[in-house]
Amino acid sequence: MTLTRSVAKNFIIQIIGRVLALFLGLFVISLLMRYLGPKDYGYYSTAVAFLQIFGIIADFGLYLITLRYLGETDSLSEQERPVRTSFVLNNIFTLRFFSAFIFYGGAFVFCLFLPYSGMVKTAVGILSGSFFFCTLIQMLSAFYQQTLQTKKIFWGEIWGKIITLTLMIIFVRRNFSFYAVLSVFGLGHLLNFLILFFSVPKKTALKFGFDFSFWKEIIRQSWPVGLAIVLNVFYFKADTLILSFYHSPEEVGLYGACYRILEVLITVPPLFLGLILPKMTSAWQQKQSQRLKNLVQKSFDLLVAISLPMVLGTIILGGRIMILLGGREFGPAGDVLKVVIIAAGILFVAELFKNLAVGLGKQKQILPFYFLVMALSLIGYFVFIPKYSYWGAAWVTVFSEILMFVFAFLLFRKTTGISFNLKIFFKSLMAGLAMSGVLMLCQNFNLVFSIVLGAAVYGVSLYFFKGIDRNLLKDVLNSNK
Repeated sequence: MTLTRSVAKNFIIQIIGRVLALFLGLFVISLLMRYLGPKDYGYYSTAVAFLQIFGIIADFGLYLITLRYLGETDSLSEQERPVRTSFVLNNIFTLRFFSAFIFYGGAFVFCLFLPYSGMVKTAVGILSGSFFFCTLIQMLSAFYQQTLQTKKIFWGEIWGKIITLTLMIIFVRRNFSFYAVLSVFGLGHLLNFLILFFSVPKKTALKFGFDFSFWKEIIRQSWPVGLAIVLNVFYFKADTLILSFYHSPEEVGLYGACYRILEVLITVPPLFLGLILPKMTSAWQQKQSQRLKNLVQKSFDLLVAISLPMVLGTIILGGRIMILLGGREFGPAGDVLKVVIIAAGILFVAELFKNLAVGLGKQKQILPFYFLVMALSLIGYFVFIPKYSYWGAAWVTVFSEILMFVFAFLLFRKTTGISFNLKIFFKSLMAGLAMSGVLMLCQNFNLVFSIVLGAAVYGVSLYFFKGIDRNLLKDVLNSNK
């Protein structure tokens, strides 16, 4: 099987898994929103935003560095590759295990000294377990992505979501407490982790590894990436925390509900980039400029083709989506979602260039841009959130993502000299406008039917405009023949 077919098949497997997991996850979030209401959901959102900052610090760029190191094993012989892969995986897994344990534990202790309510502090303690297992899941997912074993990621995530949804239904029906309901997330992620852990091949022999000289090398390589990601998460999540200082839990809950949808959606780009980034890194190191250009162009086209209909569709259906998920109480969040989704669409494509900064070894060069974006974002949040509440937070987030996209793209262009054609962008835009026209005519239709119809119209239109690579689709569909 060719590399293109292997990557495409694994990406499709992950997309199918992500779509299923997304629907299961949306059921979970819908139950949580309806059960808690805007106020208690605001407490939950504050706790999640607080832990996400500590989670990024705990990761400190190790996920991307893992992809980079695993990608370098492609050039080794069949005998050397398993040994090196096992060595890299074991040591980075160990480093992430202990860093996550220390930072999430520290997050709970630090939270106790902040002027948050008791509900937020206890929620941080309960959810820290869920975040801990998420960190380990991400580590193992990097290994399965690089080795093109994405079926294991698929089953781990699906079974984790199924147990989470099942427990959520039981807990909500039996009227369990706020704290008991939050514990469901930890149990679901624990199951997901165990499935991935016990699926690691015997020749890799996953275990703790304590090669401290390698740890130093990893930290030396990852600190610029880690610092960049920490700065990124500060401007990405600081809005929710700052909003919680100036406005009511209800407003935090409405904004948090929109942001939760964004966080679910932006998990899609890493699925693809986790598969293709090691190949891009290999092409760059081997000075295969044409191969790198082709990989980046196809990645750009794919991310654009996914993000455009997502943005256009949500702008039309945003209000109905929030009411469907959370009930009438969350209806006001629909208009805010229409703004937040713009940031999500930009982030979809920006992730390609931010990840490439690491793959091309330019992590130090991108740091000043992260500093600048973080500084401008924080200024914007403190200026606009007190006066405009979640509207200020949403529009500053859009501004931040636009600015970071421009900086990351310019760095990539300066480093490689690679230019893009925008044929697929314009074809996707035309297909998206066709879809938008149909959705506007179907405002009174059932929401789920409207979404399915819109997706079908977009797919057919994109095919008609020759925005879909017919040969690639045939290659994937016939790969098992």
